[in-house]
Amino acid sequence: MYVTKPRLFFDFALKKRFALPSFNVCNLETARAVIEAAETEDAPVILQTYFGDLYYGGFDVLPQLLRHLAEQARVPVLVHQDHPDRDQMILRTLRSGYYSVMYDGGHLPLEENISGAAYIAEIAHGMGAVVEAELGQFGGEGQGGRVEMASPDEAKRMVEETGIDTLAVAVGSVHGQSSRLDLRLLEEIAEVTPAPLVLHGGSGIHPDDVRKATSLNVVKVNIGADIVRAWMKGLQEGALLENGHEPPHHVAMKYAGAKVTEVARAKLSLMGGSHQAKPMQRKLEEAIADLQPSQAVVLPV
Repeated sequence: MYVTKPRLFFDFALKKRFALPSFNVCNLETARAVIEAAETEDAPVILQTYFGDLYYGGFDVLPQLLRHLAEQARVPVLVHQDHPDRDQMILRTLRSGYYSVMYDGGHLPLEENISGAAYIAEIAHGMGAVVEAELGQFGGEGQGGRVEMASPDEAKRMVEETGIDTLAVAVGSVHGQSSRLDLRLLEEIAEVTPAPLVLHGGSGIHPDDVRKATSLNVVKVNIGADIVRAWMKGLQEGALLENGHEPPHHVAMKYAGAKVTEVARAKLSLMGGSHQAKPMQRKLEEAIADLQPSQAVVLPV
């Protein structure tokens, strides 16, 4: 099921106190492997693409591929645009049919972050999409070593002054590295804003912290490094397997895909999403049945 009611998608997770792993995928094999994991766990899931994925997979190819796979899936699948390299990419992904996008302003002064997020939120909401903003800096892979923690007061302002739907908060996690969360800080942020919260750098967060975070309004946890590592290691090991009469590249990719599925299943289970797909899908289908035509929105060029 391709999710077109993203607010309900996140609200359901918030109400039921589980989080949705948001897996970075860049091709058919990794996306299909994640969906297989979600179907096996009977869990809703998020497929996300950051700017490098979109340039690699192709703007005219990857979004359509992910949508097709999501439409065929037996569980709710939300397709999300992760870190863009510029604001124009956000508009382009909205045109491509994404119903969830990220405004990447955590590195900006607060006032600029608020202004930019509010601008994107107004456009996205007119198309039925949701916006994730970022507060603080996570550092790690692709972002250098700088880590800047979010603050409760700034989190409150970001939500109230922008109209964003979810907020990624830097509370100790780091892209691509092992980390522990400042759970007290996360709790303070959850107390001052009702917005669903997001964690980046989810591959390295200690499992105990992940479980605790789901009780502190965290509904989305980004998983990138673990998927890449499983895929690459799987290809290396799969290339050494006996292939019999099957093409060797098929054998290697099937093996690597199975490794990705294994990782994805573990994350889905850890975050409490197992067996939540069917009740969520019923809610989404009811909302779609009640959907009224909305006014068309013209995107900026």
